[in-house]
Amino acid sequence: MRRFIWLLLVLVVSVWLGLLIARDPGLAFFSYRQWSVEMPLWFAVLSLMALLSVFYLIWSIFSGVDSIFYRWRNWLRWRRKTQSYSKTNRGLIELIEGHWKKSENLLTAGIAQSEAPLINYLALAKVAHEQAAYDRQETYLRRAHAVAGYAEVAVGLTQAQFQISQGQFEQALATLNHLQSMVPRHALVLKLLERVYVHLGDWQSVLTLLPNLYKSKVITSEQLALLEQKTYIELLSATANYPEGLAALRAVWDSVPRRLKKDPQLLGCYAEQLVFYPTETAEAVELLNKSLRKSWDPDLVKLYGSLNTPDPVQQLVQAERWLTLYPDQALLLFTLGRLSVRCQLWGKARSYFEGSLKLEERAVTYLEYGKLLDQLGETSTAYRDGLAFMINKEMISTH
Repeated sequence: MRRFIWLLLVLVVSVWLGLLIARDPGLAFFSYRQWSVEMPLWFAVLSLMALLSVFYLIWSIFSGVDSIFYRWRNWLRWRRKTQSYSKTNRGLIELIEGHWKKSENLLTAGIAQSEAPLINYLALAKVAHEQAAYDRQETYLRRAHAVAGYAEVAVGLTQAQFQISQGQFEQALATLNHLQSMVPRHALVLKLLERVYVHLGDWQSVLTLLPNLYKSKVITSEQLALLEQKTYIELLSATANYPEGLAALRAVWDSVPRRLKKDPQLLGCYAEQLVFYPTETAEAVELLNKSLRKSWDPDLVKLYGSLNTPDPVQQLVQAERWLTLYPDQALLLFTLGRLSVRCQLWGKARSYFEGSLKLEERAVTYLEYGKLLDQLGETSTAYRDGLAFMINKEMISTH
């Protein structure tokens, strides 16, 4: 119905125009220099409309051709990208499967057709690293940085991991310090820094790094406590090599947080270092006494028994007080035996060693017990048989 109305309207307008032209066709006159053209007005209008239609047709043809070329270029670009993705993808699969040479060929072939070859270069650096081709590794890393300067952190992390793997810890430290200046809280940067510091024995730097490791959720609160404990133990142990000696030891101990000074391992480490300074043995004894009064710790008991104090009798008396609290501790009885030997209380020493062996057979207890029997002039070989048995048992358990 709508089409019929339009056709009817066109017919009416055409008839009206025909009658108008028949009544007065008009005249169009064009002149240029010596040339002149005269024609009816309606013919001039139709000619102009025909000329405009021809121009529109030509423009449409060229636009269609340009569209065809545009689509052709897009298709070629899509095809190159698909081929690049296919080769890169296959190259990465070969890398994961450990086929280094095949992976390198595929990843290299994918570079020319890739609009973003960063992944190719980083993967190629990994391939070269696995083949110990370190010159090619560095070349690929440089190219990765050149094509993607915005990915400096990714390239730097890859390089640092390679350096650590190659044992180049000093170079890795320089790389990671540069990265940390760019991204101070980056989790992987901090994790690698901690690894490098531990390997280099730079425990002061580890201590400085600990808060950032925890805040960046690289380590849990439990891991933080263990690493903090280990760090302070290493710092305390390292003071034995310092020219400042006792002053350095006290400085480190003073820097230990109060909550950690009650830790048995830390306290034991400090006491062990104090043993190197004969004038400070009394402080070591007092520290161990306070700690053992609060809680039982076998390592501290063992350390207490090894302290060479000017008053071993007082040591023995103190240790015997613990016996009322911890009566069935083989290590405590062994310590009491050693202290009794130092006090030349042979009978008491023998009783303690025998009591310790009843609770737990240990090679060192047999050894000390045997020394005591030899000193008393007894010819029993029981302790020697026991010692040989325990030594063999411990050797088997370590294999």
